[in-house]
Amino acid sequence: MTKRECLDICMEQKRSLRSARAAIRENALKALEKDDSRYREVKNTIASLGAKIALTAISGDKSQIEKLKSTLVDLNIRREELLKDAGIGEVEYDCEKCHDTGYVEGAICDCVKKAATDLYLKEISAAVPIGECRFENFDLSFYPDAAADGVSPKKRMTEILKLCREYAIGFNPSSSKSLLFMGNTGLGKTHLSLAIAYELIAGGYNVIYGSAYNLFAKMEGEHFGEHSDKSYLDAVNCDLLIIDDLGGEFVSPYIQSLVYNIINTRLLARRPTIINTNLSMADINERYTPRVASRLLGDYTAKKFIGSDIRQIKSLKK
Repeated sequence: MTKRECLDICMEQKRSLRSARAAIRENALKALEKDDSRYREVKNTIASLGAKIALTAISGDKSQIEKLKSTLVDLNIRREELLKDAGIGEVEYDCEKCHDTGYVEGAICDCVKKAATDLYLKEISAAVPIGECRFENFDLSFYPDAAADGVSPKKRMTEILKLCREYAIGFNPSSSKSLLFMGNTGLGKTHLSLAIAYELIAGGYNVIYGSAYNLFAKMEGEHFGEHSDKSYLDAVNCDLLIIDDLGGEFVSPYIQSLVYNIINTRLLARRPTIINTNLSMADINERYTPRVASRLLGDYTAKKFIGSDIRQIKSLKK
């Protein structure tokens, strides 16, 4: 489900709830009019008085108009008293800004945006542990200080964590750089990608996250089975696309062209992408053609994750 779809769902829920509450009040008013002759009389008098004021206004008799208006005020006060006695108030709204219409001065209300963000996070959490993968619980203690080949894993990962935090804070959907996270499994690529996704989704951005296997399989299925490119268009148009585990999918000629088109289209549109992969650049060059490797080398900020497999370390500690 995309952020746009979540917005549509939440907007419809807001409107349905508003309509339901309005219908409940309307039914209560009809019942009161039927059962209470006092209310019925006041209501009918107000209606006739309104028509009388309109006709009097044509004659230009200002003093008579003022008398009628004064009577109308008294009748409305009486009407409100009868409604209060019957326990019928105005429709209550969850949001006082938009009165549950979902819009404020033509723009989508913050209440709908928040509901859509919560729904979107819930949808993603059903597939991946996005709530568990935060910057706050990225544990640098799993990375040793000792430098293998002259590079300290802890120092490298401290720098990458800092980069990811700053990326999320300063994110701009039309100017942020695309990132390429490389390295063996279990080194935190997915964790930090999800941490970025969480912060940006919470900030209202449209983020699409998925494994290369799931994303590309869905696009391929839609393209050949439903003759639709919806998922592809969602992927190339979102604020941030995160492709996890590039190389974990089955590669066909269609997938090869799909990978290139997504990367190239988003680069041309200046829309950032984050790609995680266990592949080396040589593997990417061989698997997806030199054109893909060239785009990644030339236009992405590449970061190599180093250290030991954290998943294995955690498993051994249990």
